[in-house]
Parts: sequence; C-alpha cells; structure tokens
Amino acid sequence: MRLTAKLSPVHGLKSRLLCLTVALSALTLAACTSSSGPSSTTATTRPLGTNTAWVKDSTSALNVFLPDEDSIYWFDGYGTAHGGRTVISGGVPTARYWSFTAYPIPQNSQRQHLHDTQIDQSDGRYRLTIAQKCTGVSGTCMAMGTTNGGIVVMRLYVPDDVSGAGTGGVPLPSIGYVDQSGKEISLDQATGNPTIGQVIAAYRDQHGALPAALTQSYPPPAPVPVPVTSPTPVGGITYGTGPYANPDNIYEHIAYTTTRGNLVVAAKAPTYQTDSNPKANDLARSSDQHPQVRYWSLCTTLKGRHTGDCLRDEQVVIPAKSDTFTVIVSPTCPVAGYANCLLAGPEPLQNSLAYRNLLPSSSFKPIAFTGSYRMTAAYVARNS
Repeated sequence: MRLTAKLSPVHGLKSRLLCLTVALSALTLAACTSSSGPSSTTATTRPLGTNTAWVKDSTSALNVFLPDEDSIYWFDGYGTAHGGRTVISGGVPTARYWSFTAYPIPQNSQRQHLHDTQIDQSDGRYRLTIAQKCTGVSGTCMAMGTTNGGIVVMRLYVPDDVSGAGTGGVPLPSIGYVDQSGKEISLDQATGNPTIGQVIAAYRDQHGALPAALTQSYPPPAPVPVPVTSPTPVGGITYGTGPYANPDNIYEHIAYTTTRGNLVVAAKAPTYQTDSNPKANDLARSSDQHPQVRYWSLCTTLKGRHTGDCLRDEQVVIPAKSDTFTVIVSPTCPVAGYANCLLAGPEPLQNSLAYRNLLPSSSFKPIAFTGSYRMTAAYVARNS
C-alpha cells in the first residue's frame, strides 16, 4: 500500500507557524533554536552504550536530508578528536537496505559510508566504530582522517515498520564516545567543539516539526490549457555526490514547473529486490535472482532540500507484459488516464523530479539512465 504521510495538494496545505531554519551545504549545517538556546548537555553527555536518542528524519518528520517517502533516516553527532572514537552497536534491522554515512563538518572528501552487506554482523547484531584511524580497532570501522566530528546518518529503506516506529523492528542502536584510553566521554569532548552537539540538540528540540514552508497555505495553481513544450525537459545524472547525499544512490533529475503544465515522464523500469509488501508490478526479484537495483523510486524534490511526494518501485503500476512506467506530476492527484501520479508541491517550492536507483548491480550501473532506461519527459495540458 502507498503511504499517506506526504505533502497535501496545494489548496489543502494547513498553515502553521514553526521555527526551523536549515542550511545544508558543503560547509555548514545549522538549525534555529528557541530563545533559551539549545539544551545540548542532556543529549550529548549520556554514557557509552545508553544513548539511543537519535533524531528522526522522514518526509513527515523534519524532512531535512531529502529522505525518500518510504525510507526513514536517523541521525546524531560523531566525534573523533584527539584520538577519540564513536561506537555504534545494535540489532540488525529488517529492511530492504540500511547503511551508515559519516559526514564531517565542514564537509569534505573524507566522508565515509558503509551499507548493510559491508558491516560485520554476528548473531543478529553489529558494531561500528568511527575513528580518525582504524589501526587497532576490531570489527567494522570508518577511518575519518584528520576531521574531528560531524553528523552520522543511519538510513533504512522500506523497514518492516516504515509506517510505524521506522527502526526495522529492533531498538535504535546505541551510540557512545570514548577517548584514546577507552574512557567514556561526551559528544562535546569527542568533537572538541560544542557546536555539533548544539546543532543535534536543536534538531531534537524540533520534535519532528516540519519547516514552515511545507505547511503554509499557497494559492491554487492556474490552469494551463496549452502546455509550454519548448524547451523539452531533459534529465541530468548525479552519482551520490553533494551535501549529505547517499553514495549508494545514482539519480536522474528533471527540473520542472507546473506553470508549463503537468509533467509526464516514462522509462523502462529496472528489476528490484523483493520484500514482503504488496506489488503493483512483476519486476520484483529475490536476491539470488540478482535484481538490477536494490530499490528504485520517483520523488518530487522541493527547494530547501526537502522531499515532496514519492512512489517506490513496488507501488508503480506497470501494464501487464510491459516493463515501462509512465508517471504524471500534477498539483492534484489522481489525474484521469494516468495510473501513477505524483503531487508537484506548491509552485514556489517546485524544484525537480528525482528518479533514484539504489545500489545498482555492477552489470546494470553502466547502462542505468541510458537508452530506454533514461526518462523521456514532456508537458501536457492542465484544465484545472
């Protein structure tokens, strides 16, 4: 079933006054706080093995790291200053995919990333260490070089409880910090700077509130009886680069605006790894059948690095005996004549349609988004 936690149509958005200013760039990460300032001490001084106060990020909570609608992100701070280490341990979640990415602040090329099959697991559990150097560290370790700390993001795609807790059916992992002697320390001590702890605390204090831009009212879009078809919309390809991107994803982005009409896209769909959810098409494959991608989806992205509406692989209706999907992007859904519809979001916020392929196989990656696998796009008339 398709989830309902998403942006409402333009004329149905409710107006709320919320405080969340997010600046996500290659150099900075900032969030607004209350007049009393962030309360970082509670969140950053819990001892090793007991801190599970991860901050949830999804399309219905915060919506700051461009989450997919059917994925749940959890983030916290990590520190590696002066030989310090960050240790994460927990139960293996039940999900189509899960991973950890450590983003230094300020961001640089020393970002490190591991997904589920790259993390050592034993008896249904795992342990991950983040350090400047992994010499002498047993088990899975991320070597961050000379950076002192930043944000670590845990991503779960289609966890078995995606519409509930979003933890993959296990408790959130513990995260803690030790100095070079193994003594338990706080996040502030592990980073050598209170700023990261303050940023995390500020996000936590939002209690999942969405940015005001996503909840305020906007005027309904005007009809476009004659679509503006020139220039033809063409997608651009990116490979998991950019601020807070997932290195396991490759994307095709098509910039759009519904002032030109409704956008219609089509492409040959890759096969994807199956899970226990209902399927609207027959392209799901088990892991031993070697699907072309672990997961694929289509999402509208909005200005400010926010996600709008999404459809994932198993939700996309594909005609029988066909492997090609067609999706319309419109201010309102459904649209007569189209089995797949994505909400465009308010015109002032519209940015692009993102077609995501997660962990493409070695044989498929060279041809992803080429030939028939690349989206074709055009604008069509909108009467209301």
